[in-house]
Amino acid sequence: MNILHLADLHIGKKVNGFSMLDEQENVLNQAIELVKDEKIDTVMIAGDVFDRDIAPNSALNLFSKFLNDLNDLNTNVLIIPGNHDNSDRLSYLSSVLKKHNIYFAKPFEGEIEKITIDDINFYLLPYLHIFQIKKYFNDVLDYNDGFKRIIENIKADKNKTNILLAHQFVVGINEPMLTDSEAKNVGGLDNISYEILKDFTYVALGHLHCPQKAGLEYIRYAGSILKYSFSEINQKKRFTILKTTTNNKIEIKFKDIQYKREFQKFRGFIDEFLDEKFYSKINKDDYMMFTLLDESVIDAKKKLSLIYPNIMILEFDNAFTRNMDNVSGFKIAKDKSIFEHFSDFYSFQMGREISNDEAEIVSDIISTINESRTL
Repeated sequence: MNILHLADLHIGKKVNGFSMLDEQENVLNQAIELVKDEKIDTVMIAGDVFDRDIAPNSALNLFSKFLNDLNDLNTNVLIIPGNHDNSDRLSYLSSVLKKHNIYFAKPFEGEIEKITIDDINFYLLPYLHIFQIKKYFNDVLDYNDGFKRIIENIKADKNKTNILLAHQFVVGINEPMLTDSEAKNVGGLDNISYEILKDFTYVALGHLHCPQKAGLEYIRYAGSILKYSFSEINQKKRFTILKTTTNNKIEIKFKDIQYKREFQKFRGFIDEFLDEKFYSKINKDDYMMFTLLDESVIDAKKKLSLIYPNIMILEFDNAFTRNMDNVSGFKIAKDKSIFEHFSDFYSFQMGREISNDEAEIVSDIISTINESRTL
Protein backbone atom coordinates (compact mmCIF):
# COMPACT_ATOMS: atom_id res chain seq x y z
CA MET A 1 0.00 0.00 0.00
CA ASN A 2 1.17 3.53 -0.82
CA ILE A 3 0.32 6.07 1.89
CA LEU A 4 0.59 9.85 2.13
CA HIS A 5 1.18 11.29 5.62
CA LEU A 6 -0.06 14.87 6.07
CA ALA A 7 -0.56 16.98 9.19
CA ASP A 8 -1.06 20.54 10.42
CA LEU A 9 -2.95 21.89 7.43
CA HIS A 10 -4.34 24.79 9.51
CA ILE A 11 -6.81 25.61 6.76
CA GLY A 12 -8.16 29.13 7.18
CA LYS A 13 -5.10 30.42 9.02
CA LYS A 14 -3.98 34.03 8.77
CA VAL A 15 -0.33 34.97 9.25
CA ASN A 16 0.29 38.56 10.33
CA GLY A 17 -3.11 39.46 8.90
CA PHE A 18 -2.55 37.71 5.55
CA SER A 19 -4.90 34.88 4.55
CA MET A 20 -3.06 31.68 3.65
CA LEU A 21 -6.06 30.15 1.86
CA ASP A 22 -4.66 30.63 -1.66
CA GLU A 23 -1.34 29.05 -0.65
CA GLN A 24 -3.14 26.20 1.10
CA GLU A 25 -5.22 25.47 -1.99
CA ASN A 26 -2.03 25.38 -4.05
CA VAL A 27 -0.44 22.80 -1.71
CA LEU A 28 -3.57 20.65 -1.51
CA ASN A 29 -3.71 20.62 -5.32
CA GLN A 30 -0.10 19.42 -5.31
CA ALA A 31 -1.14 16.66 -2.89
CA ILE A 32 -3.86 15.55 -5.32
CA GLU A 33 -1.32 15.38 -8.16
CA LEU A 34 1.00 13.41 -5.88
CA VAL A 35 -1.79 10.92 -5.12
CA LYS A 36 -2.16 10.38 -8.87
CA ASP A 37 1.57 10.16 -9.64
CA GLU A 38 2.53 7.94 -6.72
CA LYS A 39 -0.64 5.83 -6.91
CA ILE A 40 -1.46 6.65 -3.29
CA ASP A 41 -4.05 4.32 -1.77
CA THR A 42 -4.51 6.07 1.58
CA VAL A 43 -4.07 9.63 2.85
CA MET A 44 -3.53 10.17 6.59
CA ILE A 45 -4.11 13.62 8.13
CA ALA A 46 -2.65 13.72 11.64
CA GLY A 47 -4.57 16.63 13.13
CA ASP A 48 -5.00 20.41 12.94
CA VAL A 49 -7.08 20.24 9.79
CA PHE A 50 -8.37 23.73 10.55
CA ASP A 51 -6.75 26.60 12.38
CA ARG A 52 -9.59 27.08 14.85
CA ASP A 53 -12.44 24.99 16.14
CA ILE A 54 -15.11 27.03 14.32
CA ALA A 55 -13.63 27.25 10.84
CA PRO A 56 -14.82 29.92 8.36
CA ASN A 57 -16.89 28.85 5.36
CA SER A 58 -13.95 29.46 3.00
CA ALA A 59 -11.85 26.94 4.94
CA LEU A 60 -14.69 24.40 5.07
CA ASN A 61 -15.22 24.73 1.31
CA LEU A 62 -11.53 24.19 0.54
CA PHE A 63 -11.30 21.09 2.72
CA SER A 64 -14.55 19.77 1.24
CA LYS A 65 -13.08 20.16 -2.26
CA PHE A 66 -9.92 18.33 -1.17
CA LEU A 67 -11.93 15.40 0.18
CA ASN A 68 -14.07 15.38 -2.97
CA ASP A 69 -10.98 15.21 -5.17
CA LEU A 70 -9.58 12.32 -3.10
CA ASN A 71 -12.91 10.51 -3.25
CA ASP A 72 -12.94 10.85 -7.05
CA LEU A 73 -9.59 9.03 -7.03
CA ASN A 74 -10.99 6.25 -4.81
CA THR A 75 -8.50 7.14 -2.09
CA ASN A 76 -8.98 6.11 1.53
CA VAL A 77 -8.73 9.06 3.94
CA LEU A 78 -8.03 8.83 7.68
CA ILE A 79 -8.37 11.99 9.80
CA ILE A 80 -7.82 12.76 13.48
CA PRO A 81 -8.49 16.07 15.24
CA GLY A 82 -5.59 18.15 16.56
CA ASN A 83 -5.56 20.69 19.36
CA HIS A 84 -6.80 23.39 16.94
CA ASP A 85 -9.78 21.28 15.84
CA ASN A 86 -13.12 20.62 17.46
CA SER A 87 -13.39 16.84 17.72
CA ASP A 88 -17.20 16.79 17.66
CA ARG A 89 -17.48 19.18 14.72
CA LEU A 90 -14.77 17.40 12.75
CA SER A 91 -16.49 14.03 13.09
CA TYR A 92 -19.86 15.43 11.96
CA LEU A 93 -21.37 13.18 9.23
CA SER A 94 -18.57 10.65 9.83
CA SER A 95 -21.00 7.73 9.52
CA VAL A 96 -22.02 8.95 6.05
CA LEU A 97 -18.49 9.72 4.87
CA LYS A 98 -17.31 6.31 6.08
CA LYS A 99 -19.29 4.81 3.20
CA HIS A 100 -16.95 6.75 0.88
CA ASN A 101 -13.83 5.46 2.68
CA ILE A 102 -13.32 8.76 4.55
CA TYR A 103 -12.76 8.00 8.23
CA PHE A 104 -12.86 10.67 10.94
CA ALA A 105 -11.66 9.69 14.40
CA LYS A 106 -14.43 9.64 16.95
CA PRO A 107 -14.08 11.61 20.20
CA PHE A 108 -11.98 9.60 22.66
CA GLU A 109 -14.00 7.31 24.95
CA GLY A 110 -11.25 5.29 26.61
CA GLU A 111 -10.15 3.24 23.60
CA ILE A 112 -8.42 3.95 20.30
CA GLU A 113 -10.53 3.37 17.22
CA LYS A 114 -9.12 0.86 14.72
CA ILE A 115 -9.73 0.97 10.96
CA THR A 116 -8.48 -1.98 8.91
CA ILE A 117 -7.79 -1.44 5.21
CA ASP A 118 -6.26 -4.19 3.07
CA ASP A 119 -5.03 -6.06 6.16
CA ILE A 120 -3.31 -2.94 7.57
CA ASN A 121 -4.49 -1.71 10.97
CA PHE A 122 -4.77 2.06 11.38
CA TYR A 123 -5.28 3.34 14.94
CA LEU A 124 -6.87 6.80 15.20
CA LEU A 125 -5.94 8.69 18.36
CA PRO A 126 -7.38 12.24 18.66
CA TYR A 127 -5.48 14.98 20.45
CA LEU A 128 -6.01 14.47 24.18
CA HIS A 129 -5.79 16.69 27.24
CA ILE A 130 -4.75 15.04 30.47
CA PHE A 131 -8.25 15.47 31.93
CA GLN A 132 -9.67 13.43 29.03
CA ILE A 133 -7.27 10.61 29.84
CA LYS A 134 -7.99 10.74 33.58
CA LYS A 135 -11.71 10.45 32.87
CA TYR A 136 -11.06 6.81 31.90
CA PHE A 137 -7.77 6.18 33.74
CA ASN A 138 -8.15 8.18 36.93
CA ASP A 139 -5.00 6.80 38.57
CA VAL A 140 -2.52 7.91 35.87
CA LEU A 141 0.34 10.10 37.03
CA ASP A 142 0.96 12.24 33.94
CA TYR A 143 0.68 12.37 30.13
CA ASN A 144 3.39 9.77 29.61
CA ASP A 145 1.81 7.33 32.04
CA GLY A 146 -1.63 7.96 30.55
CA PHE A 147 -0.52 7.28 26.98
CA LYS A 148 1.35 4.20 28.05
CA ARG A 149 -1.90 2.82 29.47
CA ILE A 150 -3.86 3.73 26.34
CA ILE A 151 -1.32 2.07 24.03
CA GLU A 152 -1.06 -1.05 26.21
CA ASN A 153 -4.83 -1.49 25.94
CA ILE A 154 -4.61 -1.82 22.14
CA LYS A 155 -3.00 -5.28 22.24
CA ALA A 156 -2.08 -4.99 18.55
CA ASP A 157 -1.17 -8.07 16.53
CA LYS A 158 2.58 -7.72 15.97
CA ASN A 159 2.37 -9.93 12.90
CA LYS A 160 0.35 -7.22 11.15
CA THR A 161 1.25 -3.77 9.85
CA ASN A 162 0.06 -1.38 12.57
CA ILE A 163 0.02 2.38 11.99
CA LEU A 164 -0.88 4.93 14.66
CA LEU A 165 -2.14 8.45 13.91
CA ALA A 166 -1.54 10.83 16.83
CA HIS A 167 -1.34 14.56 17.45
CA GLN A 168 0.75 14.99 20.59
CA PHE A 169 4.17 16.19 21.72
CA VAL A 170 6.21 13.00 21.31
CA VAL A 171 9.89 13.45 22.15
CA GLY A 172 12.87 11.41 21.04
CA ILE A 173 16.47 11.17 22.18
CA ASN A 174 17.45 14.59 20.84
CA GLU A 175 15.77 17.94 21.36
CA PRO A 176 12.96 18.48 18.80
CA MET A 177 13.11 21.28 16.25
CA LEU A 178 10.56 23.89 17.32
CA THR A 179 9.23 27.17 16.00
CA ASP A 180 9.06 30.22 18.28
CA SER A 181 5.42 29.60 19.20
CA GLU A 182 5.96 25.86 19.75
CA ALA A 183 8.89 26.52 22.07
CA LYS A 184 6.52 28.57 24.26
CA ASN A 185 3.45 26.35 24.06
CA VAL A 186 4.52 22.71 23.94
CA GLY A 187 6.74 20.49 26.02
CA GLY A 188 7.14 19.92 29.73
CA LEU A 189 4.24 18.13 31.37
CA ASP A 190 2.68 17.03 28.08
CA ASN A 191 5.80 15.18 26.85
CA ILE A 192 5.33 11.61 25.68
CA SER A 193 8.33 9.33 25.20
CA TYR A 194 8.76 7.78 21.75
CA GLU A 195 9.56 4.48 23.48
CA ILE A 196 5.86 4.00 24.26
CA LEU A 197 5.17 3.90 20.51
CA LYS A 198 8.13 1.84 19.24
CA ASP A 199 6.10 -1.34 18.64
CA PHE A 200 4.06 0.24 15.86
CA THR A 201 5.14 -0.24 12.25
CA TYR A 202 4.78 3.50 11.72
CA VAL A 203 3.57 6.44 13.82
CA ALA A 204 2.08 9.35 11.86
CA LEU A 205 2.46 12.40 14.07
CA GLY A 206 1.10 15.90 13.88
CA HIS A 207 1.65 18.93 16.19
CA LEU A 208 5.20 20.12 15.43
CA HIS A 209 5.57 22.14 12.23
CA CYS A 210 9.07 21.01 11.27
CA PRO A 211 9.22 17.61 9.47
CA GLN A 212 11.33 15.33 11.68
CA LYS A 213 11.61 11.98 13.35
CA ALA A 214 10.90 11.47 17.05
CA GLY A 215 13.48 9.00 18.29
CA LEU A 216 13.09 6.47 15.48
CA GLU A 217 12.84 6.82 11.70
CA TYR A 218 9.35 5.35 11.63
CA ILE A 219 7.98 7.71 14.32
CA ARG A 220 7.64 10.93 12.37
CA TYR A 221 6.10 14.40 12.31
CA ALA A 222 4.92 15.21 8.79
CA GLY A 223 5.28 18.92 9.57
CA SER A 224 2.93 21.67 8.45
CA ILE A 225 2.09 22.06 4.77
CA LEU A 226 3.10 25.75 4.83
CA LYS A 227 5.50 28.02 6.64
CA TYR A 228 3.30 29.77 9.17
CA SER A 229 5.86 32.11 10.75
CA PHE A 230 9.24 33.66 10.01
CA SER A 231 10.75 31.27 12.57
CA GLU A 232 10.02 28.52 10.00
CA ILE A 233 11.82 30.35 7.19
CA ASN A 234 14.66 27.81 6.92
CA GLN A 235 12.48 24.72 7.22
CA LYS A 236 12.03 22.57 4.13
CA LYS A 237 8.39 21.50 4.03
CA ARG A 238 7.70 18.24 2.26
CA PHE A 239 5.23 15.46 1.65
CA THR A 240 5.94 12.19 3.49
CA ILE A 241 5.24 9.12 1.35
CA LEU A 242 5.14 5.59 2.75
CA LYS A 243 5.19 2.20 1.07
CA THR A 244 4.35 -0.94 3.02
CA THR A 245 6.42 -4.03 2.29
CA THR A 246 5.68 -7.74 2.52
CA ASN A 247 7.59 -8.14 5.82
CA ASN A 248 5.45 -5.54 7.65
CA LYS A 249 8.04 -2.78 7.26
CA ILE A 250 7.69 0.74 5.91
CA GLU A 251 9.76 2.46 3.23
CA ILE A 252 9.78 6.27 3.58
CA LYS A 253 10.51 8.91 0.97
CA PHE A 254 9.87 12.64 0.67
CA LYS A 255 8.84 15.15 -1.95
CA ASP A 256 9.41 18.88 -1.52
CA ILE A 257 6.38 21.16 -1.43
CA GLN A 258 6.45 24.06 -3.91
CA TYR A 259 5.08 27.48 -3.01
CA LYS A 260 3.75 30.46 -4.92
CA ARG A 261 5.31 32.75 -2.32
CA GLU A 262 8.16 32.07 0.06
CA PHE A 263 8.92 33.79 3.38
CA GLN A 264 11.91 36.13 3.18
CA LYS A 265 13.46 38.51 5.67
CA PHE A 266 15.99 41.23 5.03
CA ARG A 267 18.02 43.56 7.22
CA GLY A 268 19.56 46.81 5.99
CA PHE A 269 18.85 50.36 4.87
CA ILE A 270 15.72 51.32 2.97
CA ASP A 271 17.59 52.78 -0.01
CA GLU A 272 19.09 49.35 -0.64
CA PHE A 273 15.64 47.73 -0.78
CA LEU A 274 14.26 50.44 -3.08
CA ASP A 275 17.09 49.89 -5.55
CA GLU A 276 16.21 47.86 -8.66
CA LYS A 277 19.59 46.13 -8.42
CA PHE A 278 18.30 44.51 -5.23
CA TYR A 279 14.67 43.71 -5.99
CA SER A 280 15.31 42.50 -9.55
CA LYS A 281 17.07 39.46 -8.08
CA ILE A 282 14.26 38.27 -5.80
CA ASN A 283 10.56 37.45 -5.98
CA LYS A 284 8.96 40.76 -4.96
CA ASP A 285 5.63 38.98 -4.25
CA ASP A 286 7.06 36.85 -1.45
CA TYR A 287 5.96 37.40 2.14
CA MET A 288 8.46 39.89 3.50
CA MET A 289 9.94 40.93 6.82
CA PHE A 290 12.15 44.03 6.72
CA THR A 291 14.36 45.26 9.55
CA LEU A 292 15.48 48.80 8.73
CA LEU A 293 18.68 50.17 10.21
CA ASP A 294 17.86 53.77 9.22
CA GLU A 295 17.57 56.23 12.09
CA SER A 296 14.42 57.73 10.57
CA VAL A 297 12.25 57.07 7.51
CA ILE A 298 8.92 58.76 6.85
CA ASP A 299 6.24 56.44 5.38
CA ALA A 300 8.69 53.53 5.17
CA LYS A 301 6.02 50.86 4.72
CA LYS A 302 4.20 52.88 2.06
CA LYS A 303 7.40 53.29 0.06
CA LEU A 304 8.35 49.63 0.33
CA SER A 305 4.82 48.41 -0.42
CA LEU A 306 4.95 49.99 -3.86
CA ILE A 307 7.54 47.33 -4.72
CA TYR A 308 6.79 44.58 -2.19
CA PRO A 309 3.00 44.11 -1.85
CA ASN A 310 3.19 41.38 0.81
CA ILE A 311 5.09 43.02 3.65
CA MET A 312 4.09 41.19 6.81
CA ILE A 313 6.48 42.77 9.27
CA LEU A 314 8.39 46.06 9.20
CA GLU A 315 10.56 47.02 12.14
CA PHE A 316 13.46 49.32 12.95
CA ASP A 317 16.73 48.50 14.63
CA ASN A 318 18.59 51.72 15.42
CA ALA A 319 19.95 53.73 18.34
CA PHE A 320 16.45 54.73 19.38
CA THR A 321 14.80 51.29 19.32
CA ARG A 322 17.75 49.53 20.95
CA ASN A 323 17.24 51.62 24.08
CA MET A 324 13.57 50.77 24.38
CA ASP A 325 11.47 48.06 25.89
CA ASN A 326 8.49 46.83 23.93
CA VAL A 327 5.20 47.85 25.58
CA SER A 328 1.92 47.20 23.71
CA GLY A 329 3.58 47.47 20.33
CA PHE A 330 5.38 50.76 21.11
CA LYS A 331 8.92 51.30 22.38
CA ILE A 332 9.12 53.20 25.63
CA ALA A 333 12.32 53.69 27.62
CA LYS A 334 12.54 53.23 31.36
CA ASP A 335 13.89 55.72 33.88
CA LYS A 336 13.69 58.73 31.57
CA SER A 337 11.99 62.06 32.04
CA ILE A 338 9.12 63.24 29.87
CA PHE A 339 11.50 65.62 28.12
CA GLU A 340 13.96 62.78 27.40
CA HIS A 341 11.14 60.66 25.99
CA PHE A 342 10.08 63.51 23.71
CA SER A 343 13.66 64.26 22.69
CA ASP A 344 14.23 60.61 21.69
CA PHE A 345 10.96 60.54 19.76
CA TYR A 346 11.82 63.82 18.02
CA SER A 347 15.23 62.47 16.94
CA PHE A 348 13.62 59.29 15.66
CA GLN A 349 11.00 61.13 13.60
CA MET A 350 13.09 64.06 12.35
CA GLY A 351 16.45 62.37 11.92
CA ARG A 352 18.28 65.04 13.97
CA GLU A 353 18.68 66.18 17.55
CA ILE A 354 16.27 68.71 18.99
CA SER A 355 17.66 72.27 18.87
CA ASN A 356 18.17 74.45 21.93
CA ASP A 357 15.28 76.76 20.98
CA GLU A 358 12.95 73.81 20.38
CA ALA A 359 14.08 72.19 23.63
CA GLU A 360 13.27 75.35 25.52
CA ILE A 361 9.74 75.46 24.08
CA VAL A 362 9.13 71.80 24.97
CA SER A 363 10.48 72.30 28.49
CA ASP A 364 8.12 75.25 29.02
CA ILE A 365 5.13 73.19 27.86
CA ILE A 366 6.07 70.31 30.16
CA SER A 367 6.49 72.72 33.09
CA THR A 368 3.08 74.23 32.45
CA ILE A 369 1.49 70.77 32.36
CA ASN A 370 3.22 69.74 35.61
CA GLU A 371 2.10 72.97 37.32
CA SER A 372 -1.51 72.41 36.28
CA ARG A 373 -1.43 68.92 37.82
CA THR A 374 -0.48 70.38 41.23
CA LEU A 375 -3.28 72.91 41.34
